[in-house]
Amino acid sequence: MVMDRLSFRTVFISDLHLGSAACHAERIRRFLYHTDCENLYLVGDIVDVWVGAQSWKWKQAHTNVIRTVLGKAKGGCQVRYTPGNHDGLFRKLCGAELGNILVDHSFVHTTADGKRLLVVHGDFYDRTVTAFKPLAWVGAWCYEFLTVTGAWLNAVFGGRGVGHMDLAAGAKKRLKSFFEYFTNFQERITVDAQRQGFDGVICGHVHGPLIARHECGALYANTGDWVSHCSALVEHWDGRLELVFWDDVAERFVGDPYQLPALELTESL
Repeated sequence: MVMDRLSFRTVFISDLHLGSAACHAERIRRFLYHTDCENLYLVGDIVDVWVGAQSWKWKQAHTNVIRTVLGKAKGGCQVRYTPGNHDGLFRKLCGAELGNILVDHSFVHTTADGKRLLVVHGDFYDRTVTAFKPLAWVGAWCYEFLTVTGAWLNAVFGGRGVGHMDLAAGAKKRLKSFFEYFTNFQERITVDAQRQGFDGVICGHVHGPLIARHECGALYANTGDWVSHCSALVEHWDGRLELVFWDDVAERFVGDPYQLPALELTESL
């Protein structure tokens, strides 16, 4: 049976955190496998070097995501990669062209309807990373610990009438909300993009999928993540931007051996 496919002009994904316990690697791979696009932007924190550097934490599923991205590049999709703070090691490659994969600190994307958008991970606009990096590093490891502990508790007590526990998700949401408020992240990154002459900014980093219009007139678009939300920002062929959530699209693929979901796109602009 021929499976349905998603087709977009451009796909933006960030904060995959490959190598971490919280990464939904198989969902990422399925989304990329079932999606056709001319442009794919990897908007930082693709590989989590902070908590995923140990060889025993890197799974075959993480390798499969990398292979899927490489397959898209080989097939003619233009892949652009801007590293974030968790994969900052790869910033040494900025300016490099690796086949059909471009690596740089930021990119300028022009939509089909003419909007010029700055594409950047966004960690340089977060004071908790620029001024308090040790605190951010400790927070990443605490989240990793909570993720592993929650998985263990669910495995032990899941069949004993105890509901599913996600210790890490609630903690991360509260911390991210606090740090975003403390650093005024959305305000700083959007206004800076507008001052540079862009129509808006596409970023990641704070893990909150959102499309919003700032009072200065510029667009703020955050891709979300593949840790808590499993979301991507997409550009349709007419230039319209939209957020796609994996849980809303997986069942679209009738006949998929994974029994994957009618396309419902939300938060359009």
